[in-house]
Amino acid sequence: MRYKIILTTVLSLYVGLTAQVTQNFDNRFNLAQSFEQAGQFEKAETIYRELVDAQPWNNIFFEALNKNLISQKKYQQSVEFLNNKINQTPADINLYGLLGTTYFIMDQSDKAFEVWEKGIALNPTSYIGYRVIANYAIENRAYEKAIDILKRGNKNSENPTMFSMDIANIYAANMKYKDAAIEFCNLIIHHPEQAQIVKARMSGYLNGPDAANQTIKTVKDFTDSKPQIEIFDLLTFVYQTTGNYKNAFENVIKTEKEFSGNGTYIFIFAQDAYRSRQYEWASESYNYIVQHYTNSSYLSTAKIGYARTLETSLDQKFNQLNESWKPYTKQVPFFVDDYKKIINSYYEFVKAYPDNAINVEALFRVAEIYRNRIFDLQEADTIYGKVSLISSTTNYYVESNLARGKIAVSRNDLQSAQKFFENAVRFPRIEPNNFAEANFYLARIEFWKGNFSNSVILFNNASKNLSTDFANDALEFSSLINTTKKDSLNLLLYANADLLAIQNKYKEAGTEFKTLSDLPNLFILNDFAKINFAEMLIAENDLQNAIKILEEVSENQKNVIFIDKSTFLLAQCYQYGTKDLRKAVQVYQKLLETFPNSLYFDRAREALQSLSTKNG
Repeated sequence: MRYKIILTTVLSLYVGLTAQVTQNFDNRFNLAQSFEQAGQFEKAETIYRELVDAQPWNNIFFEALNKNLISQKKYQQSVEFLNNKINQTPADINLYGLLGTTYFIMDQSDKAFEVWEKGIALNPTSYIGYRVIANYAIENRAYEKAIDILKRGNKNSENPTMFSMDIANIYAANMKYKDAAIEFCNLIIHHPEQAQIVKARMSGYLNGPDAANQTIKTVKDFTDSKPQIEIFDLLTFVYQTTGNYKNAFENVIKTEKEFSGNGTYIFIFAQDAYRSRQYEWASESYNYIVQHYTNSSYLSTAKIGYARTLETSLDQKFNQLNESWKPYTKQVPFFVDDYKKIINSYYEFVKAYPDNAINVEALFRVAEIYRNRIFDLQEADTIYGKVSLISSTTNYYVESNLARGKIAVSRNDLQSAQKFFENAVRFPRIEPNNFAEANFYLARIEFWKGNFSNSVILFNNASKNLSTDFANDALEFSSLINTTKKDSLNLLLYANADLLAIQNKYKEAGTEFKTLSDLPNLFILNDFAKINFAEMLIAENDLQNAIKILEEVSENQKNVIFIDKSTFLLAQCYQYGTKDLRKAVQVYQKLLETFPNSLYFDRAREALQSLSTKNG
């Protein structure tokens, strides 16, 4: 036991002394770095030399001293220092890399290359040597030498494309896109599993000068000379990434024919095109599957995808004519015949696949078209009712009840509307935004009835999750009611005007909002009424009077509630209404400068960027 105690004591003393010595070296090293940062390189050099002498095996100290010598342009001392180290440890390849770097900095590239080659020659069959020395060449921007080293590494390796990714990256960085594409294609041919990584690397440079043309031509040559499905797929990817969807579609068709596919690549392309809002080519792709792959497992999904893309494409045209920028728009149907053709496509799908789970989506889309595009609310309500019955466990049940609630509101059937919104709220797996929307409308129903206390509770429910689309509006209503509930008569007048606006009775709503806006003693209620009156005027295309009101509200520094909202709406009136783009730009800029935290900031910035692009 006595000997154990003595041994433990000795070991403890040894460990303690070792820790102190290590701490001292660390402190000295940090001091040297501080001298370097202060530009006192000679003082740092002195300390580094002391540390290297004390611990010659410590590569951190060793490399720090060499770096210090180069910083002082003491190149010859660096050469001598590194050569001495090589004599001591001749098998350390990093020393050859460092020595070659010093020669390269001295503008003695031939000598640098000679030293690097000696490093590789230490073990010419090891891929590690090629990798290490190539990295030193890359660090010194000796790209041609790096490529030469890596290509020889490929030849001497069991894997002939081991360094192809690195070589391609160097070519791409130096805008040699053709050479980069050759390396990437060769890599895919030997290792198809690398295709996704290649795509990711290519996407980083395809916008470079002439990069798209060089890459497309090269990859296309490979599809002709070495037809492989991954290369064909790569060509499709390059076409898509550079916005050439026509050629991408044609190449996808060629891919399926070349490799006797079942429509998989066309279907994937259709999905990608849809996500990228390339609805024309998504539609073409889905329709191609329907016409040519009647036994494909993708057939049913392609059929409904075809109808959906036609609908989405038509919606874009509809929104342009329907002036969707307005807070409230008149319900004017456009493209009725075209929409009815799409409805027929959905119904054909339902008939062809009566047991398909996608039937619910097809019927729901039909109801949405009738409600929001053709404005046949009776037909829409009937179909939403069918969807609710057959989808009581899906989100379509919630969406259908929300839609039926809005239809009931437009008919002034508030009792039925309340029932539908309550059905939505009670759904056990309701999504946060749907939950907020249902509570928001339930709150407004109570508000329209004059039950202000109940409405505040429901508005608070709608604004609990601030990330939802209805939180801000719910907070506005809560603020209005809490501030003005003592003036219940005028608040009820405002509530009635709000209901008329929801029911698309813009003239009647405008009359009541104007009455309230003309009473300056109403304070907050007056401000709410003014902005709503302006929105009613916009809906009725009375832009001149709407602009006057919006200018007044946006300049009123006493009312901070609606300054940013009125400013944004004013800019929209100039941009889309009067087409005064110069004025629109000025107002958008004012909003960005004055209200950096506004909810309208991002939308204003996007609008301003769009205007700047259109006008050069």
